[in-house]
Amino acid sequence: MRTGTGHSRPYLLLTGATGLVGGLVLARLLSCGLSVAVLVRGNRRLSAAERIESLMRRLEERFGRLFVRPVVLNGDLCTPGLGLSETTRQWISDNCDSVIHSAANLLFRPASEHPDNEPYRTNVDGTRTLLEVLSNAGITEWHYVSTAYIAGMRSGRILESESNVGQEFGNDYERSKTISEQMLRESPAIHSLTVYRPSIVIDLHPTTSMRSDQTINSAFLMFQALSQRFGLPERGDWFRRLGFSGHERKNIVTVDWVATMIAQIYRRPALHEKTYHLTSPTGTSAAELEDGFRTAVLEGGVKLPPRRAEATALIDEQAAPFVAAFKPYFKDDPKFDRANTAWAMDVCGESDLPVLTIEKLRDFCMRQTKPTPPGVAIRGDATAWERFVVGIGHSSLTRPIAENCGPWIGGEILGPGGGQWLVQETTNGWIVLVGNAGSAPSRFIGASTTFNRMIDGQLSVSAAIESGLLMLEVETGDDGFPSAASLSQLTEQLNRLIAGVQNASSDHCLRSEVAYVR
Repeated sequence: MRTGTGHSRPYLLLTGATGLVGGLVLARLLSCGLSVAVLVRGNRRLSAAERIESLMRRLEERFGRLFVRPVVLNGDLCTPGLGLSETTRQWISDNCDSVIHSAANLLFRPASEHPDNEPYRTNVDGTRTLLEVLSNAGITEWHYVSTAYIAGMRSGRILESESNVGQEFGNDYERSKTISEQMLRESPAIHSLTVYRPSIVIDLHPTTSMRSDQTINSAFLMFQALSQRFGLPERGDWFRRLGFSGHERKNIVTVDWVATMIAQIYRRPALHEKTYHLTSPTGTSAAELEDGFRTAVLEGGVKLPPRRAEATALIDEQAAPFVAAFKPYFKDDPKFDRANTAWAMDVCGESDLPVLTIEKLRDFCMRQTKPTPPGVAIRGDATAWERFVVGIGHSSLTRPIAENCGPWIGGEILGPGGGQWLVQETTNGWIVLVGNAGSAPSRFIGASTTFNRMIDGQLSVSAAIESGLLMLEVETGDDGFPSAASLSQLTEQLNRLIAGVQNASSDHCLRSEVAYVR
């Protein structure tokens, strides 16, 4: 059973894991020790499993820790039956009892202009297909990531309890999410529905490779392109050309806060069956957005031509496509009631959304046009993202391989000086073999930097495990979890291993084979 969730089957099912919100939700869920299965489709370049592995490596780099991999289910919302085999459907039925549905198509252009009728194909038809498959699997608990903008063109105060009240919509995306949300609310197959409604979601993390909400991105890219051709507009002039006074407010939230709230609410059954406006309490004015845009362009290092007043007609002509697509969305936002969200923050002990400053907006905008600094390579490079792998086999903690010996521990350390080792503690010290980590009856997973910190006494084995810097693969019992005794015994074994590496004079062989991973 997943601790603290009240679920009987071991896994929750997550859709949209490769998206901005879904990816961060996955990281938060795994950080809480929850078992996750993800529904993902392959693309032209990568299989579903490869897409998730790429995502996990980026998340590990971002959070500076390792994550247990989710179970990958190769499926597609837009395929009948999700494209799943009968075996996979049975696995879902046997192992999953709740779903977090985060997958969505975010296109704002009219569906009539799209050959596949997006966003309705994914957001409505795809959700209907998912509902059919999961209903047959006996999954009755749903967590649906909707949007605050199902409010459509309404103004004033929007209550979390309100859904479809006959409102007009600014685009087909808003309408499609409203239809989908209403479908789930009316489904007799769903016994528990929790709805999360974030507003405009952006990612302020400096290493992000995730795509933020296209509203802000597109507005800035248009501002930048016109500035580079016609010169930087006077303060306030650009938004006035779009028909804004500058006082209009857009509700912008950070993906880290949104993902944290979704994961925290999911973990607490007492918070389920409500709707949460995951929105900013104040919003950001159009004038503040333009100040962020201007600062990003001025500090972006691109030479700007002098401002030409006679270019007004050309500016209006080139901005027209943006205005047509986004102006309905870029209106003054209503006031989103957050009573349920405030209650959840109090119950979960989470802080409210941090203030979005001009400086944060500037940095966010500048990252949209500058390539992300080269990340750590994944495979085959000794200076790459470094990880060492360790696991535990059958009865390894209770039945030593040789008399008076502890269990074998295998280590695979990538990074400077890395390699593979198989070590066993004996009464006369440590036996060390090279290149046999895969045959070890016990394995641990971490990074060479973590290993070095433990050798230097800066980090204990227990602290490394608790922080996610070190993972253990251990034999599980009938309940699917390792026993406390086996974890304790392995932790002590690793402590002795680290102590042996630290003491070069007493165990030169171990020091020479294992310690040099710097």
